Amino acid sequence: MMPSDPALYIITARIRMKLPALVIMLPALVILLVLWPAGPDGTAEAQNRVRILQSDQLEGVVAPEGRIRKLTGNVALSTDDFTILCDSAWHFMDLEELRAWGNIEITSERDQIWSDRATYDLESEVALFEGRVVMQSETALLFSEEVFYSFATEIALFPERLRFEDERGVLVADSGYYYNALDSAVFRGNVQVADSLQYIEADSIFTRRGDEYYELHGRVFLDDQENRTRLTGGFVLSDSTGYRRVEGGSRMRRISEDLSDTTFLWADWLEMQQKDTINTFSAYDQVHIWTERYSSLSDTAHYDDAIEQFILEGNPRLWYEEMQLTGPYILIQLEEDSVRYLDSYPGSFAVQRDTTIDRLNQITGDTLFVQFEDGSVSYMQVWPRGNVLYFVKDSDGQADGAIEMTADFIRLVFEEGELEDVIARRNVDGIFHQEHDGISQKRISGFVWEPGLRPERPEEPIAPRLPPVPDVRPFELPERFTGGNGIADRSPSRPD
Repeated sequence: MMPSDPALYIITARIRMKLPALVIMLPALVILLVLWPAGPDGTAEAQNRVRILQSDQLEGVVAPEGRIRKLTGNVALSTDDFTILCDSAWHFMDLEELRAWGNIEITSERDQIWSDRATYDLESEVALFEGRVVMQSETALLFSEEVFYSFATEIALFPERLRFEDERGVLVADSGYYYNALDSAVFRGNVQVADSLQYIEADSIFTRRGDEYYELHGRVFLDDQENRTRLTGGFVLSDSTGYRRVEGGSRMRRISEDLSDTTFLWADWLEMQQKDTINTFSAYDQVHIWTERYSSLSDTAHYDDAIEQFILEGNPRLWYEEMQLTGPYILIQLEEDSVRYLDSYPGSFAVQRDTTIDRLNQITGDTLFVQFEDGSVSYMQVWPRGNVLYFVKDSDGQADGAIEMTADFIRLVFEEGELEDVIARRNVDGIFHQEHDGISQKRISGFVWEPGLRPERPEEPIAPRLPPVPDVRPFELPERFTGGNGIADRSPSRPD
């Protein structure tokens, strides 16, 4: 895999083209290093760019690639960018390239790097590390088996699978870039993030870690274990203020604090804001909500966790057991995740199906209020200009006509889901309709009954698609690795 950045592509390609030359060298003329004279050809300058601090054995050779300094055993070198410890190293003086093998440790002003093999281009200041590669900055550890790193720009390219650890948790991905100076990164391919409070999956992630800014792209899954909430979508943006935006067919599942109720929400896009332990969110375009007791459909939905309140707007429809409520505006007041009351205006319409006689009781008015007790409708009331049609039953519980009424105030009282009483006040007018064929189809003006649109519980689970993040690092750590900077081994968990 080659980097998408053009400058890095040229540099990494240059390093890769040099590698075969080191393998197919012809027999070389061995010359003692101390006898290799410095002259106008730049030998002294080349030697000064790689300074020998220690080596058990030194020799100089001339090969088709030019002059080579070979160092073997307890090698210690320095360049303008770093110092290096390794088992052996070759300095290709004319190619301005340094290669090292075995137990490598590199220390620069900002980083430490360990690897099994390394190739460093002195002109571009880009290095290729291979084998067991570990990079340590002030705030993070990175693990991979192949890394390109620019000491000039402090950019690391990971063409192979990588693991990133910091005090927040662990990230793994198929490839990525890490911009050390800016503390930002791009990770691509089967990206997973795990810590004690959340788990994330995405096709790619861009982050400015210092600003706590994140963009998640493609098949995003987020499990917020602290708030018992799961999200999916095509794109998620998150920042340090607690703001999140989910686009591309957002879906959310939230479990109540006592674990007794589950709410599903799906819409075209979703905005969330978290401050301390309080959450608010707004959903837009084809908003569906489903819970065990009620469900709704609207153009927009707003929720405030502090006051446990939903507001539905844009042709909203709400279903609760055998009732449907429609109106331009619907307020759902919750209490410990159960519906306490509904408030809708203006020109709202409610239908309550009497299942014993299969008739539809209807009530409408400027403002419609529905009160609940113990999870069932206690009463409905409308004012002003109320209009109601309710079906009555005889002593045997059989259908026995209907009463149609108008008044400034009307209240329907229910007991155990059955209509028990009707109260009307001021400017009351009404008529009794005798039982006859077709009376069950009688409707008052504004009637809306759409049970076929009622959202059902989603069959597709909101669940992770990738296996858990490994608890252990991808390889046995290099001998020189000290495990410094206080970053401990992680044991992240992925939700089921």
